[in-house]
Amino acid sequence: MPLRFYAPLTTPCRLCGTGFEHRQAAGSPDLTACPRCGQPIRQVTVQPVNSPKLSAPLSVSRARDAGFSVFKRTPGGEYERQ
Repeated sequence: MPLRFYAPLTTPCRLCGTGFEHRQAAGSPDLTACPRCGQPIRQVTVQPVNSPKLSAPLSVSRARDAGFSVFKRTPGGEYERQ
């Protein structure tokens, strides 16, 4: 069940504030009134989440420089420090 974000059409109220999330089935119609206060609401599209992009591929030497321990798997199923 996806989460949908709704916001009031008029000024924010003390119960639902500037908006709220509501879990609904995928095929169900949008809500027209707030379930708490009954105020008219509209569905708001949620902004996408920004994640940082890596500027360079990760490497063993960069991991060591950053202070991480680098291990390599041996054919016997154990790990040894590189």
